[in-house]
Amino acid sequence: MLYPDSDRALESEEQDEFGFAGIAKKLAPSLVAATGGDGMVIGIEGPWGSGKSTMMNLLQKELARLETQNLHIISIAPWLSGDGSSLVRTLIEAMAAVLDTLEDARSSGWGWNKKRAIKYGNLLREYAAKTGRGISPLAKIAGLVLPFATAAGEGLDLGAGFLEKFGKAPTDADLKKAISDRLKSLNIRFLVLIDDLDRLEPAQAVEVVRLVRSVADFPKVAYVMCYDRAVLAHALQVGLDVTNGDLFLQKVVQLTFAIPLPEPFDLRLSLRQKALAIYEEINKRSLSLDELDELRLAIDREGQALRTPREVKLVLNGIRFAYANLTEQVYFPDICRINLIKILNPPLYAWLEKYLSLRSVLTTGDALIEEDERTTLGTELKSLLPSEDATSARSIWGLRRFIPSVRAAETAKDTVFSTESDKERSSIWELKRLASPQHYRFYFALTGPKTVLPDEQYRALLALAEKDINGLKVRLRQYIDERRPLGKSWFEYIIDQFDYHQWRRLSAKQIQGYILGISDVMLDMLNTADHIRPSMFGIGQTAQNNIREAIKQLRSLNPEIASTTLERLWTETRSLGWLIGELYRTELQYHGRVGDRAQPQQMHALTDEQLDAAKLILERRLADPATRLELRDAPHLAYLLFGWLDMSGKDAPMQWVAEYTVDDANFVKYLLQIRSWSMSDRVYYPLRKTSVSYFLDWDQTLARLDRLEKEKISDSMVSNIAEIREALEQGREPGD
Repeated sequence: MLYPDSDRALESEEQDEFGFAGIAKKLAPSLVAATGGDGMVIGIEGPWGSGKSTMMNLLQKELARLETQNLHIISIAPWLSGDGSSLVRTLIEAMAAVLDTLEDARSSGWGWNKKRAIKYGNLLREYAAKTGRGISPLAKIAGLVLPFATAAGEGLDLGAGFLEKFGKAPTDADLKKAISDRLKSLNIRFLVLIDDLDRLEPAQAVEVVRLVRSVADFPKVAYVMCYDRAVLAHALQVGLDVTNGDLFLQKVVQLTFAIPLPEPFDLRLSLRQKALAIYEEINKRSLSLDELDELRLAIDREGQALRTPREVKLVLNGIRFAYANLTEQVYFPDICRINLIKILNPPLYAWLEKYLSLRSVLTTGDALIEEDERTTLGTELKSLLPSEDATSARSIWGLRRFIPSVRAAETAKDTVFSTESDKERSSIWELKRLASPQHYRFYFALTGPKTVLPDEQYRALLALAEKDINGLKVRLRQYIDERRPLGKSWFEYIIDQFDYHQWRRLSAKQIQGYILGISDVMLDMLNTADHIRPSMFGIGQTAQNNIREAIKQLRSLNPEIASTTLERLWTETRSLGWLIGELYRTELQYHGRVGDRAQPQQMHALTDEQLDAAKLILERRLADPATRLELRDAPHLAYLLFGWLDMSGKDAPMQWVAEYTVDDANFVKYLLQIRSWSMSDRVYYPLRKTSVSYFLDWDQTLARLDRLEKEKISDSMVSNIAEIREALEQGREPGD
């Protein structure tokens, strides 16, 4: 298992990818040489994540290899110390302990005058207490402030010769000169390594720099401070309330060494190699050539802004964290791409999450995007990606490479929600890419959007379509009753998703299953409360468009299965009204047999022979007495009647209407059933004279309504007639 990288600094040369070990070998002797002078502060500078701590680790190893005599290396991490007091204590105690050891060795030698001896270790502690800040606990002895006493009233033993040499009130300069002279005479050197100065709060940073400035000019002592110059300078500016923190830092640091940037493409190459290792570890196989090309493009373009090894680690951690649990829901090059954007361009990452969520609900038909919102999104995008260079990662053209619904345009509102080609739309869905409305949310939230059907449910439907059509019908009927979070049923969502490219991805048996399953349950769909009355953009029209596309694809893929499917479609489908009134009638129109909507042959779902064969089967079904009774409750009855009229002529449907409307209750019910649909300030269901006159005599219809209205057979009859009168008024046209 490839676990996320902890981002710890490297400690061995074998782990070094970017040449830090070689730099450390060259730098270490110079640092040793710096300890031979009168004191120096050296700064190792670089932005966060550039490898400063790695450099310090490798420097320590290299310094140890040099085995320099009388050189004492002290390593301090002020960020871990927590406050200035503990930092000073760590540093001074380490230096003082060395002096203590040397003094103890000398005291055992011949000719040592104990009466005149000064304990220079404690003298160094005393000097630090007088020149440093915030050091505690403190104690006073003989009027002197003494650090590190165990309790008030207890002081440091400065040696018998201290009062003899300094009197009761030595100045800071006296103490400093004494310590400096002693360090020279002992011929010892100190190299103090201080890491992570740029992580300190301003007050802490000030204390560290004050300490270095107070002690740094001791002879034989060199300090190596590691920091991000801009960050530390700002901390000093705030902490010291000075105008220019950078100028103040120049007074403290005499020599700087900047961590060099990695060589061009080193970071991107490292990222690519490790990303491939993650993919192969999880999938136990290599990327395909197309995926590999896309990964290279993603890293080369979005990775142009990589500047530090830490950024590479952060991107890889994001990939490791997400991809292991999303192998079936995302496209690997895009999961790498979005993690690069997340680390290198957080505002663009946030914009993409917002935009893709809006586009998802727009695609599913659950929302409309107002022009003001389009303008706002487009303006933000132009600001985030201002370059006009199509090869730049900071251009809209570069973004369009993987988000095809954006484009470079003069007006802000036209840069977003543009139309993708069928090929682009098919590709992003099939590959589960970042731009896919069904999959985008996996890239941001590790879970799919609630408004789309999960992939595992799609796969389950495909399996049923291929092997169990009756099981598919059962599941589709369940989807009719299941509501989506933003409205409509899941069945409607499924129908909306099918198009030419969707059908092309399926096998012949899967297409057959879908044709028969969807067509059969359309009766249940149209009988729901939302669809019992027709509308301008109804589910019936959407379904017939998609089923016709499926038939065309199936005829091309496997003519034999197509022939069997069509026979079962015309013979078995329960949704006879939809079958005749929408699917078959549209095909009649496309063949030019009725109306003026003739289309080229490539638009036909059926051949002429198949169209004629279907007519015979459907007319045979319509002649069945049981079927004729069932038609009385058919949803969208007007569609059925006009489809029947176009298929068989006027006599057959007129005869059925006459039989149906003999009963007064059925007569009223029929008039309500054949109303049409319109919308202005609200939805209307007008009943037009032309709709009535096709199958009933207009004057006789009005007279019969008048008679029934006077007879007041029942309250429900009176209410229904009033509704019909309103519909007739709404459907009135000039000249009626």
